[in-house]
Amino acid sequence: MNSQDFIQEISKGYTLKGKIFTLGKGKFQNEIEPKASVNIPLKTLNRHGLIAGTTGTGRTKTLQIIFEKKS
Repeated sequence: MNSQDFIQEISKGYTLKGKIFTLGKGKFQNEIEPKASVNIPLKTLNRHGLIAGTTGTGRTKTLQIIFEKKS
């Protein structure tokens, strides 16, 4: 897979109808790809979710960023 294929796959998987909330950008071969937006439907933010990972993986920072963007 090359970076263009990666961008295409991310775009296909995260193209949504209605209002969206952008979580961030995709990472390909350890580089952030600015054209690969990772989105979720805004209406789903009132549901249960799970931020999982081991110590030091950025769970708390992820939640901080989501809440700061939403405010």
